[in-house]
Amino acid sequence: MKRLLSLLLSLTVIISLSVPAFAADPFFLDVSQNHWAYQFVEQAAKEGWVSGIGNGKFNPNGKVTGAEWYTMVIRAFFPDKIPDEAPAGQWYSGKWYAPYAAAGDQLEFAERLDDYATSQDIAERPLTRAEMAAVIFKVLSWYDVQAPEDKLLEAEQSIPDINNYALEDGRRGPIIKCYALGILAGTDSKGTFNGEADMTRAQAAVTLCRLADVIKAKENGTLPGPDDKPDPKPDPEPGDQTTANVPTEAEAYDAIMALQQDYPQGMSWTNDNTWYDDKGNSRGRGCVAFAALCQYTAFGDVPGHYVDSLDDVKVGDSIRIGNYHTVVVLEKKTNSVIVTEGNFDSIINWGREIPFSEIESAGYKIYSYYPN
Repeated sequence: MKRLLSLLLSLTVIISLSVPAFAADPFFLDVSQNHWAYQFVEQAAKEGWVSGIGNGKFNPNGKVTGAEWYTMVIRAFFPDKIPDEAPAGQWYSGKWYAPYAAAGDQLEFAERLDDYATSQDIAERPLTRAEMAAVIFKVLSWYDVQAPEDKLLEAEQSIPDINNYALEDGRRGPIIKCYALGILAGTDSKGTFNGEADMTRAQAAVTLCRLADVIKAKENGTLPGPDDKPDPKPDPEPGDQTTANVPTEAEAYDAIMALQQDYPQGMSWTNDNTWYDDKGNSRGRGCVAFAALCQYTAFGDVPGHYVDSLDDVKVGDSIRIGNYHTVVVLEKKTNSVIVTEGNFDSIINWGREIPFSEIESAGYKIYSYYPN
């Protein structure tokens, strides 16, 4: 009898070692293991970023409200900002999401929403994809995550409906940056953004996980920075740059302004427009291409470099504003610049004045061909 029990015990051990363990049950009854967003919903739930709607369900196709999105994002990336008690007398006082709305206001999540929307406006209505991108942009800003310039340009050129958002629209830059970093993608095979469509709870879980991956990559030093791709022409070593062929600001101005004859005010210029220099080198598309045309006309093959401050900007310098638009300086004033630009509402524009405050709030990079 003892031998029989021993044999049965041995067989039980062998079977337990040889048969693989069954996969754990999913968190939610309505998100099965063959659901397209299963792994993302599971990850977000395990991390405590999302929760169900009751009765063991997640409602993956349900729409996400602004308050729900703020809650998910703050749980995931700013748990230390959740107050023990939300301030009294605020628009969100007494709401279930009051602590998250308070944190969202502190983090300025509404800054990149359109001119007519606030945190309160979107709190209890479905959130659009464009509004979600705007909030993501603020998260990336707080974590100081940048996107490579070539990826931003590629994204701007590849989104068929990006011009539904004007250059002045605070959501345009966030949409491009989210595409460039792989956090958001198109809704069809053409890459159409469809920014006014509502986001679903499943899509929100996917987006949270992608955003977390990007932030983790940045913190680990594995996310390429905006300057990781070398310039076609390396910056010269200090003292090597010659001034023999560098024009004065007046000469640069005259050379650029002469382009108006062939590129007049109002001429169509979109992301479909490219420009090549006289050596056959591609100089980009859209606003980047027109800026390159202006600078090459004024400076030719003179080596260039980045400039840190708007105080040092000069005629002929290009300014990349907010990682979504490039302009060329025609005149510098005390607190603003006068510029020319391509792909400004799909046309070439001459003479727009942009305040320094607007440039600084969006973020900028200045590229100059004058000696250091």
